[in-house]
Amino acid sequence: MNEVLHADPQHVQAYAQLLIRVGVNLQPGQCLMISAELAHAPFVRKLAEVAYQQGARYVHVVWFDAPIARSRMKYSRPEFIEEIPEFEIARHRQMVDETWARLSLAGDEFPNLFDDVDPAVMQRMQMARAQKLRFYTEAMMANAMQWCVAAVPTPAWARKVFPERDPDDALRALWSAVLHLVRADAPDPIATWRAHERRLRGIAAFLAQHRVLRLRFLDRRLVDNEPATDLRVTLTERPAWVTGAAVSAQGVPFIANIPTEEVFTAPHTARVEGWVRTSRPFFPLMREVSDAFFRFEYGEVVEFRAAKGQDVLEQFFKIPGANHLGEIALVDVRSPVYQSGLLFYETLLDENAACHIAFGAAYPEGMEGGTQLSESERVAAGLNKSDAHVDAMIGTPTMDVIAECADGREVVIMKQGHFTAAVLGEAADAGA
Repeated sequence: MNEVLHADPQHVQAYAQLLIRVGVNLQPGQCLMISAELAHAPFVRKLAEVAYQQGARYVHVVWFDAPIARSRMKYSRPEFIEEIPEFEIARHRQMVDETWARLSLAGDEFPNLFDDVDPAVMQRMQMARAQKLRFYTEAMMANAMQWCVAAVPTPAWARKVFPERDPDDALRALWSAVLHLVRADAPDPIATWRAHERRLRGIAAFLAQHRVLRLRFLDRRLVDNEPATDLRVTLTERPAWVTGAAVSAQGVPFIANIPTEEVFTAPHTARVEGWVRTSRPFFPLMREVSDAFFRFEYGEVVEFRAAKGQDVLEQFFKIPGANHLGEIALVDVRSPVYQSGLLFYETLLDENAACHIAFGAAYPEGMEGGTQLSESERVAAGLNKSDAHVDAMIGTPTMDVIAECADGREVVIMKQGHFTAAVLGEAADAGA
């Protein structure tokens, strides 16, 4: 079934194998839910085929159609905009109870389609859905089951990334880029991923062994006579450094994002100070925000502005907890995503090009023992609670990251966007 055009069939097949066998690491007899756009259909069929070959009990596909979603946002009566059918809630409850694996595909079929939608309507709709399905989101964030997010090129997305090329050439170029970034074009993609996992685990081990408690993100480029970014982040009292490689509650290893180049942790929700500027567009409420500035006091965003998407931020920060941070992530600019020289306009890829922050909910695994705590205990320990979680890229090739350790030492862990030789040297030993 070679239905995916504009791409090397062998590499596409390797990608499907990678997502099922390494991404969600589907177990024999386990059910799988795939969420996708209609343009992803040829690749979804390949995924389903691989899943059944792997022993899937059942594969369920949830299709998202952006024009229908837009129609609802534009024309639904206000009193109906928060409607969530009970069968939708029951379906997600069954997936949690039966520990279904979840594979979510990114890649817009209709980029910018929501640009004329009132962000207040989008916020209401997102909040209603998030509140009704909070149990499901919390189960995923606590790794109660395996989950993975991956990208699938579409013609419209390709034209946005490569506007100067003809449509067919643009789609070929985007497929080639994605397959390279996910390492599906390697001679042995699965072995290549295992080696990559070891490297990231080594960096996480370095940060844990040095008992890093605070981070300062400093970009000395002057903007209005002050450093472009000077953000000081204090972590929880028991920080845990996490990579994209995770283990479910059932003991099944999986990779939550493919690709993934980050090492991340959870900041203390009330202990973020300073200011930061974004380095790439990001997408709260499915709308683009770019060239944004945020100033924090006691963990809260107290000032913000954006060249594009100011109205979106105003609605987004009305979501409880969205104006605090739930994640801080380190990404070396030697990342293949950054080295591609491309701006993807897709968070899954762009967040793996640069250090980033996330507004909203914290991952419980960002604190030692966090997944075993109750919600109230997590909040008391400083983990941010919210129905939102949106990544914003802040890293640049001129950014330094200085760590303060528990014994008072300061260690430069990133210089000019690169992990220092000390970090990589110890990381190599730890990951061996």
